[in-house]
Amino acid sequence: MQKKLFHLLSIAMVILTSGCSKAASNAVATISFPASDYGKNEFNSSVYEIKPFSISMELPEKWSVEEDKSDKNYELLSVFTKYSILNEDKVCVGAVGYNIYENYPGSEDDPRAIYNQICLGNDYHFDVRDGYNVVNKTDYGTTALADVYYAGSINNGEEKHNKGILSYNKNLMAYVAFEFDSKSITDEEITKIAKSISFS
Repeated sequence: MQKKLFHLLSIAMVILTSGCSKAASNAVATISFPASDYGKNEFNSSVYEIKPFSISMELPEKWSVEEDKSDKNYELLSVFTKYSILNEDKVCVGAVGYNIYENYPGSEDDPRAIYNQICLGNDYHFDVRDGYNVVNKTDYGTTALADVYYAGSINNGEEKHNKGILSYNKNLMAYVAFEFDSKSITDEEITKIAKSISFS
């Protein structure tokens, strides 16, 4: 009886340890907006004069973020305080930044109104009509996955689709937008990141 109990306890410990190791394999990253005045000018100063806020997210193991002041990564992603998202080999596989938005009567929760700066273009846009999939909804906002479309006219004659995350906060009147290279992240990984996003 004692041997059987010891065996069961041993199995339980292995399962528990395995679960803890798996949980520890992901890193929580916290980034702030606006992080600096980089890119600020007389036309966009209101974007930089908001109350600073942060977001936290869970990234895959050994991934990291760093502020990008080169404007060379994901140039078409029209957001402010852009951060590069680096994989375990320190290769840029994505980017994230923020913007502010206004409430329009009757369209307070309409993604086309909230994300109008990045969803209404013809050659490049986040598809919030046919490629928008909500993964988390709270009293203060919504987080969703979204297809990021590149027309052939801006991509060497071939259409391209990247993977994106959109998340807004009603209290802050601000949103964050992520774009990832579709070949560098799995559906499971991006969904996990999206579900882990929190504002503070």
